[in-house]
Amino acid sequence: MAVTALVPADDGTARALRERGVSVIRGDLAAPGPWQQAAADAGVIVHAGLPQLEPPVRGRQITHLAREAAEGARNLRGAIDAGADVVTASLWIGDADGPLQISSPALAAEDALAGDRTRAVRMPWPYGPAGFLRDVARGLLMRRVRIVGSGGNHIALVGARDAAAALASAADAPPGRYAVSEHDPPTQVGLVHHLCAGIGAPRPDHLPPRLASFTMGGVIVEALVADQRVPGPPPPGFAATQEWRRDLQDALRS
Repeated sequence: MAVTALVPADDGTARALRERGVSVIRGDLAAPGPWQQAAADAGVIVHAGLPQLEPPVRGRQITHLAREAAEGARNLRGAIDAGADVVTASLWIGDADGPLQISSPALAAEDALAGDRTRAVRMPWPYGPAGFLRDVARGLLMRRVRIVGSGGNHIALVGARDAAAALASAADAPPGRYAVSEHDPPTQVGLVHHLCAGIGAPRPDHLPPRLASFTMGGVIVEALVADQRVPGPPPPGFAATQEWRRDLQDALRS
C-alpha cells in the first residue's frame, strides 16, 4: 500500500517518514497545494493535523485554535473523494461531565470531517518519543514542572504504538466514534513520580491551580487537575499491547 504524508516542514519528521518508504508532501491544510490532489486520489485518509498547544493556553487562544482546526478539516473534506474512508484522530481530554476545553480543536475538526464514511478515534495524552509527556519529562529534569493541585486525579494515557494501531483498526471498522485509552491510568502524582524515577529527576512539590494557570494557562490546568476519562468502545479488532508502568520510560527514550 502506498502511503503519502502531509507535513508542514521538511524537518526530522519528514526525513524519518521517507526512511520508512512514505512519500512526503510539504504543505498545510490551511492553504491550497499539491496535497489536494493526493487527498482526492487516496482511498483512506487519516487526519491527525491538529494545531499544537503551546503553554500558556487560555480560553481565547483555544477558541482560535478550534477555528483553525475546523478550517483545515473543512479544506480537507472538500478535497476528499466521496468514496474515500476517513479516519480522524482526536486528542480527547474529558471528565465525568464530558470533554474539557482542551479538546475543542479536536472536536471542531471531527465535526468538520463528519460523514457516512468517517471514523473518529478519540484518545488521551499519547506517550512516545515526542509530545506532551516528553516535554513534561524534560521539564522535570530542569525543575520547571510541578504537580498541580493535590495530584490525586487520574491522567488518561495511550502508547503511541497503540494509538497508531487503533487508527489502522478504525480504517477497517464501520463508520462511527471510537475511543482508546489504557484501563488503569496513573494519578497525576503517580505519573510524575514514575517519570522522576526513570529519568533521575527529583520529585517536585505541588503548585495551587490558580498559580499554575499563570504559566500554563487555565485550559491546560483545567485538564491537568481533572479526573480524566475517555469513554467509548475501541475499534473492532484493536488489542492494546502497551502499558504505562512497563513501557512509558522506554517510549520516551526511543
